[in-house]
Amino acid sequence: MKNFGELLSSQRKKKRISLDKAALDLVIKKRYLEALETEQWEKLPEPTFARGYIKSYALYLGLDSNYLLALYRREFDESKLPKKTSFREEKRLFFTPTKFINIVFIIAVITFITYIIVQYSSIFSSPKLEIISPKEDETTALPIVQIAGKTEKDATVSVNGQFLPVDDKGNFNGEYKLTDGKNYIEIIASFRLSPKNKMHRTVRLIK
Repeated sequence: MKNFGELLSSQRKKKRISLDKAALDLVIKKRYLEALETEQWEKLPEPTFARGYIKSYALYLGLDSNYLLALYRREFDESKLPKKTSFREEKRLFFTPTKFINIVFIIAVITFITYIIVQYSSIFSSPKLEIISPKEDETTALPIVQIAGKTEKDATVSVNGQFLPVDDKGNFNGEYKLTDGKNYIEIIASFRLSPKNKMHRTVRLIK
């Protein structure tokens, strides 16, 4: 009469099934199937899992699972098996369609939130502003001064309340009429609803 391990091993070999294939088909680690066939009970997980593996392996090989479980209980005292393996350690990561959909959904949510944050950041931050002309504290004898600079393409630019056109690269250019003496020029770049970026220039007109 064959014992527990011999029954499993001989039936598997009779069906010409390798341990690797059995482990893959049953989604059970190969070392546990080897432990069952060699009756190395101490290498098995907790009794609940061990009994489940025995039942699954027996059905897979076409054996009587109840008979094998009876042999297992007769040959091994479950109370002697150290409880060192938890369900969390035995749990495997399976990439199922549901998990894939959940991952895609999470990525979509994160992408949307990132987009909203970027949009709000651009709305509530002032645009960059660079003044090329005139230079600070400039003196001129000409009644007209050239206002030129660079900002961001979607910004609006005004000079002492007068708007200047901004091209698709963020460049702006225009003329400002001076009065005698010292002229304070305020150049403002802003997005809609955003804080304004202000810069000032002082130009003296002498005759």
